[in-house]
Amino acid sequence: MKSASPAAALTVESWGMTRRGHACHENQDAFLNWPEHLLWGVADGVGGSGNGASASRLLVRYLMRTPAPPSLDGHVENVTRLLARSNRELRQGGLGDAASTVVVLLIHGGGAACVWSGDSRCYLLRERTLYQCTRDHTARQRTIERDELTHHEAERMVRGNVVTNAVGVRDTLRLETTRLSLRRGDRFLLCSDGLSDSVSPEALATHLGRPRARDAALGIAETLDGKEQPDDATFVTVFLSG
Repeated sequence: MKSASPAAALTVESWGMTRRGHACHENQDAFLNWPEHLLWGVADGVGGSGNGASASRLLVRYLMRTPAPPSLDGHVENVTRLLARSNRELRQGGLGDAASTVVVLLIHGGGAACVWSGDSRCYLLRERTLYQCTRDHTARQRTIERDELTHHEAERMVRGNVVTNAVGVRDTLRLETTRLSLRRGDRFLLCSDGLSDSVSPEALATHLGRPRARDAALGIAETLDGKEQPDDATFVTVFLSG
């Protein structure tokens, strides 16, 4: 799908896909691909008895209520407010242990912002270099930031991938936000950990180097299909041109 961003004279093309993990009875991921509104998101549900799927889909439904933004800051405020509402509904709605990670990409004018909670990621490919725009909210990442373990030691942690933050985990939602200026040719990837745990950054960069957002998404899906990844893998590719 394509959409024009007049303020920045940019054309946006995006594509979203999901794959159920081979160890999963149900796909508990969800995604939003809304180029007309310059808004994209990936949610990875957590919880038993199908509650994780309910949580991730609830988040996407709330994101679809986002009004047209007056500015990038306004866009971030709208998304933050709606995610806080979804957090309250999960906490009070009788869904038990239902929760969901989320990562959202917003664009307005010549700027972009990532808003996230959990270990779903946003990557940026710029001039053939891949950057991770988000940091994981996991036990592993926390030990690294506290200098308790080296990166190599942390990678071998038992239960190191346990999420320390997500929508629905606590009464007060904790979100992290980062902003950046856009350049023509920027290419974004939003994904759940089922993708980032299964496909190397080098391979992701190669796929994002393809001509179209659709080509990149189909290439990633083909790589996943050949790996039989255990966890659900969901992703959205967003390409900017002008």
